[in-house]
Amino acid sequence: MAPSEQSGYMKMLSGASGEPPPTLAKILEASKPLVRPLLALFDILAPIIAQGFEFGYAMYVKLPVDLFTALMGAGLCFCGGAYCASIAAVEAFRQCGWETTKAAILDVYAEFQRVKAAHDADEKKDADGDGVADVKRLTSSQLLQRKAALVAISIKDPEKLATALGGIWSAWLGVQGILRFEFAKTITLAISMADMVTPGVMRVGVPTLAHVVPPKYHHWVPTLLRSAVKALALSIAWKLQVVNSAAQSALRGGLMCTRALLRYACAHGYFSRKAEDTYLDEGAGYALAAIGFYCQLIWGFGMPFPLNLIMFPFTIIEWYIRWSITS
Repeated sequence: MAPSEQSGYMKMLSGASGEPPPTLAKILEASKPLVRPLLALFDILAPIIAQGFEFGYAMYVKLPVDLFTALMGAGLCFCGGAYCASIAAVEAFRQCGWETTKAAILDVYAEFQRVKAAHDADEKKDADGDGVADVKRLTSSQLLQRKAALVAISIKDPEKLATALGGIWSAWLGVQGILRFEFAKTITLAISMADMVTPGVMRVGVPTLAHVVPPKYHHWVPTLLRSAVKALALSIAWKLQVVNSAAQSALRGGLMCTRALLRYACAHGYFSRKAEDTYLDEGAGYALAAIGFYCQLIWGFGMPFPLNLIMFPFTIIEWYIRWSITS
């Protein structure tokens, strides 16, 4: 940013401080009571997400390529249906300049680590030495100001962070286009089902709800019914897609896992025959695929407890991806 431009912004800030707050500032002021619950949620989720990324990166760096590939194959085999959109998004990111996106993600993660370290230290501060952390004594407004200042101070290069976030967003827009094309059948099926069912639902639902909903809300009834039908159609279409993806990912992951393990065994002398001279990898891969699909089936094409708690952040990402490409 040019010095003249920076100076202009500082003058703008100085002038605005003496004027009545704009509408957006009033909205932000009204949202202050939400700060403490959001920070509590951040304290719970941030360490889990950070440790998950660190564990995955450590496995990627330290494990031999074949063992890491086998691990990824096992994940596809047993979890591919539940995270079909996320897996497709990862593959699409690899097609849309992954190295650039990876560098941007690492830049954002570095700033996140600085903010997280400063936040953890701030949570333990006890300036008056009374045994109670300073943040526990703050009101929501004071806590918001303190944490906002903490974030601003912790981020050392705002321009670099903004560039990284912009790069990730640009890549995500490209990925959305690929995913919409890839899941076009799912979207089309949902729209088709909704179009066929909506007239019948309206004929039955509108008269029924007219006796249930107060008259002043009657104008909302048609919109709510259409939205409910679309939501149900999307849910059914995605469930069918999940079943299809579960079968496909089980086969793909099972073969990926067993072939990688066989390559590792041959390379380290645990198996004497060459991989191309045996059907062991195919046989074991198909068996693993059957087990993987059966497990996904009995799990309801989701994650069983307690894995569903561990994978909850990734489940949110999965549902966001599905919503973004079908909305």
